[in-house]
Amino acid sequence: MAISVTEILGTDSLSGSRLVINDNFNVLASEINSMEVYFSPSAGTITNLNNLSSEALRVGLSTILLDINASTFDILTNVRMTGNLNMTGAGVFRNDTNPQTLNDTFAAGSPIPVGGSTAIPPYTMNRVGNSSSGTPLAITLYSGSIGQEIFFICTEGSGDVSITGFNSNTVLPGGTGTTITLDAIGESVHLLAVDNGSGVAVWFIVGGTGYVIS
Repeated sequence: MAISVTEILGTDSLSGSRLVINDNFNVLASEINSMEVYFSPSAGTITNLNNLSSEALRVGLSTILLDINASTFDILTNVRMTGNLNMTGAGVFRNDTNPQTLNDTFAAGSPIPVGGSTAIPPYTMNRVGNSSSGTPLAITLYSGSIGQEIFFICTEGSGDVSITGFNSNTVLPGGTGTTITLDAIGESVHLLAVDNGSGVAVWFIVGGTGYVIS
């Protein structure tokens, strides 16, 4: 709320206004002390607020981690949850699709790496295709993080797209196959990284259509 102090005019005696000056300082000191219950300039913190109203909120200095404004709510870093997530809105939308189609003209050439020895696969959705029916396209799937999901969806061509786990990190039905093959538009495979019991993530097939294991 607004505070008020007593005005001292130019015609007032400075010595005669000593009590007024002291009272003004006391008013200001009291208000500053009241604010410092919540604001700590030395620590750079705000605590004990009952309510905070703002048009926008940004967390992070050189790197923005959270950005909330009138039109967006962007979380720009990893989120770790220890409780339940209850959603009552329209649904969950996944939009982390690889902007490049992994196909026979892909710049990296075959085999195409998805992830790396020190990096988990970066995208959930991966479009694949092969316009060459005589030459299979090989994709190497590196290990993911436990709980991570990944989709491969054939969107072009009719040649074989063969997906093989790196260093035997896939567990495929039947126990003998090592490769998942897609060869027609609309075929797909959905994999989940599961703890193998020793804290190591291995890929299991949990869905898909039309894929072949060999």
